[in-house]
Amino acid sequence: MSDLRISQQPALRRPLLIAGFAGWNDAGEAASSAVRFIHRRWRCEAIAEIDPENFYDFTQMRPQVRLRNGERFIEWPPNTFSAKRVDHLERDVILFQGVEPHLAWKTYVETILEVCRTFEVSGVLILGALLSEASHARPVRVSGSATDPELARMLGLDERSRSTYQGPTGIVGILSQAVKDAGIPMASMWANIPFYIQRSPNPKGSLALLDRINSGLDFGLTLHDLEVFAARFEAQVAADIETNPEVAEYARRVMDDADDEDDEEEGIIDDDLRDEIDEAADAGAELPDAASMVDELERFLREQRGDRGSDA
Repeated sequence: MSDLRISQQPALRRPLLIAGFAGWNDAGEAASSAVRFIHRRWRCEAIAEIDPENFYDFTQMRPQVRLRNGERFIEWPPNTFSAKRVDHLERDVILFQGVEPHLAWKTYVETILEVCRTFEVSGVLILGALLSEASHARPVRVSGSATDPELARMLGLDERSRSTYQGPTGIVGILSQAVKDAGIPMASMWANIPFYIQRSPNPKGSLALLDRINSGLDFGLTLHDLEVFAARFEAQVAADIETNPEVAEYARRVMDDADDEDDEEEGIIDDDLRDEIDEAADAGAELPDAASMVDELERFLREQRGDRGSDA
């Protein structure tokens, strides 16, 4: 039996599949929140889902008991496809809201490709978010690439067909490779989230992805409420940071480094660094490495405490 459950098959015109996964490739929940925003704004209709039974260790990701109209029901890890006919565009949209599985990744990805074949998907856009040494006070940078010239042009991405990244990856990297191997045009976009921010979800990351999608694909979404939410979030983060002088000093150093890069490159980051981040993003890796950045932050804080101790 197939793990795919198709509930309806609407007549869709060359649909673009946009996917976002909760889990390792979703720093600040920016990618999954962006897909969820489109789904709710457009009130997309569910068309299919992946049965979670064979893909999750339910002792790690436990089902949730919910109440609906006073009745109890079990909510399993969601992996749902929904669709929207976008009348002012030449093609429609399928959204996939998934959770990175624990098991049987090859079968899981093949199930997604089954949807691509069934609905004759014309392209795939995969969203992700990675931890980065970025400033919370600056606009969130979006990196990524595309194998298709049209998608690259519309989304303002590099056209790349090959990545030289080697290392660990997530379900996004596995799906990206499978889509390429299937000959389906694809693109990936990643929000670079400051690693020292603990608040989640991060609406600035979601807004950065949605801004690029909205303008590049001419979706016509109204993002004003998310912009307000992101502004409030930034103010809350700034207030949190200022209560800790050590972290505030570190955040200022990160912003100064970013300003120096902008001054030197006139707004364009070093090509080698850009290649490293974009190739790692294509592969689904969480780069720059979160553990090493946390180590750097802790070392910085120890140095600051040591300096104060010597002054005393």
